[in-house]
Amino acid sequence: MKLASVALIGVLCAFTVHADAKAWPQPAAGPTMTGDPELIFTFDDGPDPDRTPFVLDALAKHHIRAVFFMVGDRLANPKAKPIVDRILREGHIIANHTMKHGDLCRIKEDAKAAAEIDDGKRTIEAAAGMTMVWFRAPYGVRCDRVDLMLLERGITHFHWDIDPREWKRGATKKTLEYLEKQVGRMTGRNVLLLHDIKKVTVEALPELLDWIDVENARRKELRLRRIRIIQSYELAAAQLPPGTLDWMQSIVPSRDGLAKAIASVLP
Repeated sequence: MKLASVALIGVLCAFTVHADAKAWPQPAAGPTMTGDPELIFTFDDGPDPDRTPFVLDALAKHHIRAVFFMVGDRLANPKAKPIVDRILREGHIIANHTMKHGDLCRIKEDAKAAAEIDDGKRTIEAAAGMTMVWFRAPYGVRCDRVDLMLLERGITHFHWDIDPREWKRGATKKTLEYLEKQVGRMTGRNVLLLHDIKKVTVEALPELLDWIDVENARRKELRLRRIRIIQSYELAAAQLPPGTLDWMQSIVPSRDGLAKAIASVLP
């Protein structure tokens, strides 16, 4: 009887923590600016010394700059720093995905939940050598606590629109089928969530990018709107005050350097 009571209390506590859970607004990055279906690539949970480089190879082949939401604890690995350097060198943007990938709505103490955000930011900034403001909560959780913590820090949540759950599917073919279906029927701007620490991501990403090229060639022939890839620095630049981008372009010599500069001054 006592064990049953303890179990019931645990269930009720878990429910109470998430009772105020609510969804993040979509589209996650606002409406399409071009009229074309638009896609933004984002990757969570890295860096991974064994798999992230393959993700970077695939993106480089197709000239795509993405957003990498990193977990602070992963940067303790000495092999992580060269990956961080490469990500920035190739023009991607790095963002905060907390220190230990904890569920910010389920952590019991407010101070520990806040430390997930603050310690992650501090650790990732130290490795990247730049200030960052983009943030994504592990599991995409939202509750009053998360809303308050983000408000206090002056940051907003960077959510997603397409989630193939490749970490759960574990099958490249099924992941690719899902992605082709979802991307193929896009009508607005969509943020895609993937995980650069997963083998299935490494396998599916190059095939998805090749498929987009083929699909865009088909659409061009049929005079249909193409799938437009929005670069991470383009999305960032749109958030800057008027005139800031022109000034930065005049002082930063390369596009990849511009991406890092933009990310460091985001509002």
